[in-house]
Amino acid sequence: HEPLLFEGIRVACLSGENGAGKSTLLDAITWALWGYSRAGAGSAQHLVHVGKTDMEVDFEFKLAGDIYRVVRKWTAPRGRAGSGTSLLDLSVQDGDAFRSISGNSINETNARIVQLLRMSYTTFTNSAFIIQGRADAFTTRTPAERKQVLVDILELGEYDRLHERAPDEVRRREARHRELSDRVPEAD
Repeated sequence: HEPLLFEGIRVACLSGENGAGKSTLLDAITWALWGYSRAGAGSAQHLVHVGKTDMEVDFEFKLAGDIYRVVRKWTAPRGRAGSGTSLLDLSVQDGDAFRSISGNSINETNARIVQLLRMSYTTFTNSAFIIQGRADAFTTRTPAERKQVLVDILELGEYDRLHERAPDEVRRREARHRELSDRVPEAD
């Protein structure tokens, strides 16, 4: 397949007839990044084209000046039992090639992607991408879930980390102040 390039585009609007593939394109992106689509987690078998036994999404994106590549593959199980075989690779462009920065497992690599994007699938679908037919997804969540989405979007967790470090910094500076205060009489 020819790659679909969005280079130089800052804002895109997908439009077209029903069944043209707008939602399928977004499913491919969310499945590549988070392993989720409108069909939910473990939805690979629902995304495979009828009559096919495998699929692959190769997605490149630019973030903070670096180019990343996520390749997620799924192959149907042989026979009726099993959930199929999954493969996930996260790479960063290094010169003319990509260097893998994947974890030791799919779960570790998924966590690295979430950390890199600073956004989970839930946060994405409650802020930047409203799933068709689920515009109320944010408002129907529990207060704690809505709070977590907002914390993720606004990166408020950084304030929590700073709050945790503040007492240690205060103690360090007070100790340094006492040390310098003790030296003043010596200097006099």
